[in-house]
Amino acid sequence: MSAAKTYRVGIIGGGAIAQACHIPGYVRNADVQLVALADPDPARLRELSALDPTIRAYTEPLAMLAQEKLDIVSVCSPNAFHAQQTVDALKAGCHVLCEKPMAVSLSETDAMIAAAKSARRKLMVGFTHRLFSGPRKCRELLDEKAIGKPFMIRVRFAHGGPFPGWAKSRWFYDPKLAAGGALLDMGIHAIDLCLWLMGPIVSVSARTATLVKRIPVDDNAVMLLEFKSGALGYIEVGWTSKPGFAGCEIYGTEGSLICDYLKGLHMVGGVVSASGKDTHDWRLIERHPTEGGWKIEIDHWLDVVRGKEKLTMDGKAGRAALRVALAAYESSKSGKRVALDKE
Repeated sequence: MSAAKTYRVGIIGGGAIAQACHIPGYVRNADVQLVALADPDPARLRELSALDPTIRAYTEPLAMLAQEKLDIVSVCSPNAFHAQQTVDALKAGCHVLCEKPMAVSLSETDAMIAAAKSARRKLMVGFTHRLFSGPRKCRELLDEKAIGKPFMIRVRFAHGGPFPGWAKSRWFYDPKLAAGGALLDMGIHAIDLCLWLMGPIVSVSARTATLVKRIPVDDNAVMLLEFKSGALGYIEVGWTSKPGFAGCEIYGTEGSLICDYLKGLHMVGGVVSASGKDTHDWRLIERHPTEGGWKIEIDHWLDVVRGKEKLTMDGKAGRAALRVALAAYESSKSGKRVALDKE
């Protein structure tokens, strides 16, 4: 029996998401050798050296790709660089895990998808919330029709913002590097969950605003969604939130799924009547619905590369979520509902 292949891995971008998810995920996997990281910021390279001095440091991604003969690359750079760096890595013969959002324009996503097809390599987008135990169980229960026909979804993801406190710099607040604010950062996760759980979205109405922070991008956003199935959806995201609800709620004809990221996933039955004579039947499904996520993302990705897991968070999924996000920005600017016509 032949020995398992050892994959040579490089990372582009050494900031917070690389340090919290990608670097530790690769380091603890026995089938991987993390050999290099590219980042133009000397501070990130110093942090890398402190984490693991054996990883070779580059200031230019192309130099890393040319010299290291890599099998896998994670793209963890600011949003504006995702497309070109992903295409470069694919052309170099690497499988690529690209952080969300996949890119900042649909034409860029098309180029990435085409590059993956041409190179015959796998391209996955880092939609981490699909790897949380709560949303995964919601998907299973919806497939089983446990709450009947779903007709409404609500998603709320909000915190105090990426910087200061988590991100290594203010690039999230730079329109040239980020191309959007809270809607593109956190909203892209929420949009992807809605697509994954409820199916295609046919229209969006949205309002973005900068309510609290003195930044040139949106720090809060709300979206109203219409699904091909006829269901409706509501998304709220923000970078200015104090503690409150985070997670998703799905309402069906026979029950509800309340996936509170802090309090657990519950399936709820009973009746809520106009008279106020309500009956509730709460059943705990998952006590810790955020188990998984970053902890398992790299293992999942490597299983995708090996062919052990089906690639579902692919370029098509990344493009679909970005399409809705861009339509939301268009709606907010115009004040009008934006229909997503068939392409």
